[in-house]
This record gives sequence, C-alpha cells and structure tokens, in this order.
Amino acid sequence: MQKPHLKIHETRMLNKGFFELKEIEYSHSLYRGGESAVLPREVFCHGPAVVVLLVDEAEDCVVLIEQCRAGAVMNEVINQDNPIENAWIIEPVAGLVEVGEDPIEAVKRECLEEVGIVPERIEFITEYYPSPGACDEVLLLYVGYVDSTVMAEFGGLEDEDEDIKILKFPISSLSEHLKQNTFKSSTTIIACQWLLMQKM
Repeated sequence: MQKPHLKIHETRMLNKGFFELKEIEYSHSLYRGGESAVLPREVFCHGPAVVVLLVDEAEDCVVLIEQCRAGAVMNEVINQDNPIENAWIIEPVAGLVEVGEDPIEAVKRECLEEVGIVPERIEFITEYYPSPGACDEVLLLYVGYVDSTVMAEFGGLEDEDEDIKILKFPISSLSEHLKQNTFKSSTTIIACQWLLMQKM
C-alpha cells in the first residue's frame, strides 16, 4: 500500500447522555490499492480514561474494586441463563479524565474517590484501545503503590451513585485467578498480567 490516507466525510451526534453516541462516515486507502467505500459507523464516545493497578509491596498484594457495571447488567438482560452475580465486576480503580485535566491528577482523584487514599508513587505502564471497532476510548494504565492496611472495606462517592467493595488479592494468587477466569474485565486481566511479568 502507498502512503495511507483517511477522509472524514461527516460526523453527527446521535445521542448525548451520560456518554455520547456519534455517527462518523469515512473512507480510507486500501492495502491492495484504491479506496474503500464511504463507511458509516456508530461510535460510543467518552474520551480517555485512567486505570490504576494498586500494589502494596509490603503486604505483597494488589487492591481491586468490585461494583455493579451497566455493560454487565445489559449482558445479563440478554443472556438470562447467566447467574445475576455476573453483573458485579472486579476491576482496578478507573475513571474518565476530565477536560483539561492532567492524567496523573485524574489518577489521584479517582483513587481518593474510590478507595479513599492517594498512591504514594505512580508509574505509567501503557495506553491502549479496549474496543477500537466501537469506541473512541483510550485507556491510560498506571501502577500506584499504596499502604492497603489503611483502606476501608467500602468506597465510592454516594453523590455519584458509586457502591464499591474494596478487595485485596495476594500477588501469588493472581496467576490462578487468571486461569480460573475470575476476572471478566480486560483492564484487570491486562494489569495483572503486566504485574506478573515484572515478577518473572
């Protein structure tokens, strides 16, 4: 393929609620030469978000949170055979980066809101698209080092309807949890796999 090119023909808002749904029409160069047809696609939009794997080195554990998640609830509605407890998902601390906000400040804010403390040290790991075929979201993955012994059992902001259970997992147990499919969220799986790679 020659130098790739992309043309945006039109974008329009379809719905603006908690998140946004937009339609984009675009065409692009083809590997075999020429150009694609104009492709209309709906895209779920809400911009970048931070994800923070909290690690307590002294206790040799990670801190994850559990909460009822809308996407999992919808899946339960469609697939009635699944037990309803699958609507509760175990994840790292995460949240949207507000307009004009530095991602590190977003990390600190989300940690304070969801688990009640700010990490003593924060390091960037990587960034990735969790679902580039349908969503514009880019996840910025960090590791935050904390003292888990000072954390409460529950967290979240009531005025944001957050109901969070704070969980601690020994690092030595993560490999088995991954094998047993304990974690259903890609953020949890990717973060835990990264941590285990550091221990190899």
